[in-house]
Amino acid sequence: MRRSVRTTGARRGAVAAGHPATAEAGAAILRMGGNAVDAAIAAVTTSFTAEPVLTSAGGGGFMLIAGSSKPILYDGFARMPSGRMPAGVQSELKSTPIDFGDSVQHFHIGQGSVAAPSLLAMLFETHRQHGCLPLAEAIAPGMDAARSGIRLNDLQASFIQLLRPILTDTTDCTALYAPHGQLLQAGDTFHNKALANTLEMLLLEGIDEMYHGDLARAIVRSCMPYGLLGMDDMRAKQVQARRPLSIPLFGGRLLSNPPPSSGGLLIAFAATLLDQLKGEAEAPALLAECLRAASQLRCEYFDARIYDDNIDNQILAPEQIQQASSTIRHRLRNGETPTDSTTEAGNRLGSTTHISIVDGDGMVVSVTTSNGEGAGIVVPDSGIHLNNILGEADINPFGFHTLPAGRSLSSMMAPSVFIKNGRPSIVLGSGGSNRLRGAILQVLSRHLLLGESMEAAVHAPRLHNENMVLDAEPACFNDAQRQQLISLGWSIRDWRQTSIYFGGVHAIAIDAHGHLQAAGDPRRGGTTAFT
Repeated sequence: MRRSVRTTGARRGAVAAGHPATAEAGAAILRMGGNAVDAAIAAVTTSFTAEPVLTSAGGGGFMLIAGSSKPILYDGFARMPSGRMPAGVQSELKSTPIDFGDSVQHFHIGQGSVAAPSLLAMLFETHRQHGCLPLAEAIAPGMDAARSGIRLNDLQASFIQLLRPILTDTTDCTALYAPHGQLLQAGDTFHNKALANTLEMLLLEGIDEMYHGDLARAIVRSCMPYGLLGMDDMRAKQVQARRPLSIPLFGGRLLSNPPPSSGGLLIAFAATLLDQLKGEAEAPALLAECLRAASQLRCEYFDARIYDDNIDNQILAPEQIQQASSTIRHRLRNGETPTDSTTEAGNRLGSTTHISIVDGDGMVVSVTTSNGEGAGIVVPDSGIHLNNILGEADINPFGFHTLPAGRSLSSMMAPSVFIKNGRPSIVLGSGGSNRLRGAILQVLSRHLLLGESMEAAVHAPRLHNENMVLDAEPACFNDAQRQQLISLGWSIRDWRQTSIYFGGVHAIAIDAHGHLQAAGDPRRGGTTAFT
């Protein structure tokens, strides 16, 4: 059985990802002499087949690049389309119930849920700016995977079964996920030969074909007559290059996804509080309070201000941190139960996946991608399952279709890199909707503050806060720590086992001598590959 962690000698490469085929595709490109960006392209395009419900060529994502030059964040996520429905006609947002066993969550799919699929534009742009190998070589593993197929493991098959109502909503979608009349199961091979042909066509004709040509028109037709996506949205600039959020923290500096996305800034807020307050309480109580402070910030006004100029400096201003720290200290000393609510909208599955990569020359890539749950719409003859990002409640907190045309949706995805002594020392990110913030912070704090190995930090039990309820994996705390949490007013909901609910952190640590330690999160099928 493949282990999820291994330590290597200096100046070697590593990939941590959510599926063995995804990780190995990236590592194979590194062995061929490609750099971390080439490897990311191979891994992401392979994940379309290896992790078909979590990501897609019809989705979006973010790529953070550091180590070899000035850090840069590429934003290939969704923007609000410019289309509007005629008076009296509603866009199509189908509320679709998904049964998780202990709860039912409604997802919104259909033509009105689709935003422009910017992920492939991001991959082509990052290759143009940073790639080393020819693009055809970097994308070949993804084409081969789609054409030859990848056998579904238990986890990926369970996602397909879970999302049955979405994946069988239209004829083309059913043909992809239930090609023989029933949904694919564990052990079956998932093929997407049409996607392989699409990728090959884009290599020959250029990425503009997807956003200006016949493929763009086919994508738009798939969203008619009850969607908002039009040719103007496809022709608009799909990728933004941003300066990463950069925060002094834990004796180094955390780089993450900047505004208008929210995940990186909320991680930075909670982590800054944790850094200031470390040692003032038992670790579980302090962590719970810092995560709650970030949730409270979001619920009170953060979402409404995420598009403000200089919002990162406002949120992380010394007086803001001091006020939040004082509130936590007061609660820790007095144990008063708060009356405010900090419940956030969430996605129980968190259909997102992450890849971390380090190459032999010190370049690192942290890339997180998502298709939502998919809109249930596959563009005919393309193999592209379109996203349902406009129907995701967590990233549309003020209601669906309320943003101005062209505005970026604020994602919780937070591909991150920790810098120590001027060089990348940790590359990480996670899936998991609003739980990914806590997952990333818990791995960082365990590795940097508690000195745990990357394997131990990733595998360790996690907690997640919703209002004053604390979801906890087994062995999250001892009896004394549990009692302290209860005295602070926390209700504890104990989980019987670790779960995909608590995110999926795939991470690589690099020590001062260049030795690598990588860990894939078993909660989401994580694994690693090395060169």
